[in-house]
Amino acid sequence: MTAFLWVAAIATVIVGAVLASQLGKKYAAKHRPYALWWTVSFALATLAALTQLVAFAQGGFAGWDYRSYIVLSAAVPGFMGAGTIYLIWRRFGHWFLGAIGLFTVIGAIGAATTALHPALLGQVLQASARVSNVAPGALVTLAYIVLGTLGGGALILGALYSWWRSRQAYNLLIALGGLVFVVADTSAGLGSGLLFFPGQIIGMLLLYFGVAGSNEVPRPQEVSRSA
Repeated sequence: MTAFLWVAAIATVIVGAVLASQLGKKYAAKHRPYALWWTVSFALATLAALTQLVAFAQGGFAGWDYRSYIVLSAAVPGFMGAGTIYLIWRRFGHWFLGAIGLFTVIGAIGAATTALHPALLGQVLQASARVSNVAPGALVTLAYIVLGTLGGGALILGALYSWWRSRQAYNLLIALGGLVFVVADTSAGLGSGLLFFPGQIIGMLLLYFGVAGSNEVPRPQEVSRSA
């Protein structure tokens, strides 16, 4: 592992933890549901990055840390999407969150029971992106497809729709942050660490500032209470 990857992986964990903490404070201040689920998604992303850092330190994924990575990384886009749904269509938030929770549990069951290909665990970045090759179980594949599609679609398309409707710039930051995550994950699948961890950091920063900006926009119920 190069010095660059060490620094980038450590920085990703630190940045993720700091941003998750800041989002948690914003939720505590105003108790907006979308801030809660964005906090959860950032915490999950930070833990996923931590499992990768552990894998780098020991020369590859072992069984337990990879199974943890499966659950965490599959859940991240789902809960990010839940945050976006609560932001723009709050009345559908509980239904969306229920679906995300269900498929997260399905993914966890698959992660616990699927046989892993040990020979593929040594390449940390490629193993991170090519989960269906390392853990080819049906439940794991189903969870990744559903959570990635629902969560990623809600995250990017929902933010773009919200921008078109409101012209609030923070929505563009959320959509752009989601796209950067996609590019970073694709680079991992190609085995490149040059874009993966910097992409994770940039994506989290864009998403954070987007969510922070949305937190400053008064909600209708807050306006009515202050009138």
